[in-house]
Amino acid sequence: MSRVLEQREKRARIKALLEAKNLDAVVLKKGANVAWIIGGRAHIPTTLELSCMDVVVYRDRIVVVTNKIEAPRLEAEELSGDEELIVINWFEGREGQLPKGDRIGSDGAEADRVNIQNEIETLRRHLNDYEVNRLREIGKDAGEALSEAMLDIDPEMSEVEVAGEIAEDLWERNLEPVVLLVAGQDRIKKFRHPLPTTAEVGNTVMGVICARRKGLIASVTRIVNFGEISTQMHSTYQRLLKVESAFLDNTKVGATFAEAFKAGTLSYLTEGFERDEWTKH
Repeated sequence: MSRVLEQREKRARIKALLEAKNLDAVVLKKGANVAWIIGGRAHIPTTLELSCMDVVVYRDRIVVVTNKIEAPRLEAEELSGDEELIVINWFEGREGQLPKGDRIGSDGAEADRVNIQNEIETLRRHLNDYEVNRLREIGKDAGEALSEAMLDIDPEMSEVEVAGEIAEDLWERNLEPVVLLVAGQDRIKKFRHPLPTTAEVGNTVMGVICARRKGLIASVTRIVNFGEISTQMHSTYQRLLKVESAFLDNTKVGATFAEAFKAGTLSYLTEGFERDEWTKH
């Protein structure tokens, strides 16, 4: 029932948006937007931007257009039950089933619809209570998964082997690894987005994940050091925690993103980092 209520709350916000824009409906095609409105998985290949279904949100109803391959699974596992389902053959295009015109919105630039992608993204950024609770669970599970995996590695493993350990622990908790980065001692200070290689990790290893469940994503980083931690490493870590605290302490209701960001970037300076450190990630 919570999935139904979550979707209805989002549809109410879309209805208000449609009324403000004098639109009758909006067509959602992008995976992130579709996953948001249904509160479920919207992809087959994780690399594609477009979803395996199109969703049309009218002021008073919601319609899902998909093919015969996807429809049974979507109806059984991903949809809330509120949706009207239009099913086509896998070799047919979905476009012919979608409304068009100057009173139909879309989540992208299209010649025959009104682009309201920015407005949809704004709605997505405001998590409702159901999403907040789900994100708390995802963050907890993602943190536990990465921590468990990082405690199972040894210095002789390669970065790709470490990535395999991490992926296994994520999937065991029903989390999709949409980003998975690993750096050993030779690469950890060189690259900010270290895709794993066959290099041996050595004494210091960083694992980074973006873990997704039903459209929501938690980002987690863990670093493991084998042997004694140097005074310099400990000092740098403590200084970085203070920078992170500055960002987080100033992320609060009523503050702007710019205000929180300024507080964090100033903290880099007060903690003795280079002036351009914030530009490096």
